[in-house]
Amino acid sequence: MLLRKFRFLLLALVAVVSVSLSLTIPVHASSNTATVFVHGLQGSHNSTDTMISDLSQRYPGTKRVMTINVQEDGSLQVSGHYRNVKHPLVQVNFLNNSAPTTTNAQWLGKAMKYLKTKAGVSKINFVAHSAGNVAVYQLLTSHPQSIPDVQKFVILAGPFDGVLSLNDQANKVKVNANDHYKPSVEYPANSYYPSYQQLVKMSSAFPKNIKVLNIYGNVGDGSNSDTLVSNASALSVNYLLKGQKSSVQNRCYRSAKATHSGLHRSKTVDNWIANFLWK
Repeated sequence: MLLRKFRFLLLALVAVVSVSLSLTIPVHASSNTATVFVHGLQGSHNSTDTMISDLSQRYPGTKRVMTINVQEDGSLQVSGHYRNVKHPLVQVNFLNNSAPTTTNAQWLGKAMKYLKTKAGVSKINFVAHSAGNVAVYQLLTSHPQSIPDVQKFVILAGPFDGVLSLNDQANKVKVNANDHYKPSVEYPANSYYPSYQQLVKMSSAFPKNIKVLNIYGNVGDGSNSDTLVSNASALSVNYLLKGQKSSVQNRCYRSAKATHSGLHRSKTVDNWIANFLWK
C-alpha cells in the first residue's frame, strides 16, 4: 500500500515538473518568414480566402498553416499548427468585424504575441485589406516588443484619409506628389478610424526598416477610386511613411474589376504581392 502511494506521488511530481519545464523552455524559432493576412471593417475570412488559396496553388511551398479567430471578447481561437514550410501563411479574423481600428490593433497585437511566444515565429510580413491596414499601422506605431519582427507590409486599399460614403467625397482630396502625397484635407476621427492628424503624430514611431507595397484600385468611372477608397486616401500613407529607409512602392490596379472587394480577388494583384514578398 505504501509502495503504491509512493509511486503515485512520484508520478504526480514528474507531471508537475514536466508542465513547469514546458512553460519555461523557449519555443524553437521558425527560420522562415510567416505572412499574416488581416481583413478590414465589415470583412471576414472571405476577404483573404481567395488570395490565400490562389497564392497557395500557384507558388510552390506556400501554405496556410494556421488560422487565428479573435472572438468578440478578444480571446483567441487557434486552428492549425505552425509548420516551417517555404512560405507559411497565417490568417487572422475578427469575429466582431465592426470594431474600431484601435480595438483591432490591440487584438492583432495579442494574436501576434501568440505567434511569437507560442508558435515560435520570429519574422512576419503583413498583407492587409482596407481598415485592416490602419489597424496594422496603429499596432506597429505602438512599440510592440512582444510581436515577431516585421519585414514587409502589403497595403491593399488602405483608407488612411477618408472613406467614400462615410466621410469622403470623390475627388475632394488632392495629394501633392512633390511632398510625399500629402493630402489637402485631413479628415477628423470617427467611430471607426482615428483622424489623419493622429496618424501623422504616430508616424515617427513606425519602424523605419519595414518595406511597404501600397496597392490601390481605380475602376475608371471618374471617381479615381475603388468605389470606396479614393486614390488620394490610399496614397496619403506615403506622407505617413516618408521617413522609411526604403520608399513606399505604389501600384495602381486600373480596371473595371478593381473595386474595393475586387482587389482581393485579382490574380494580377496576387502576382504583385508574391513578387514583392518572395522574389
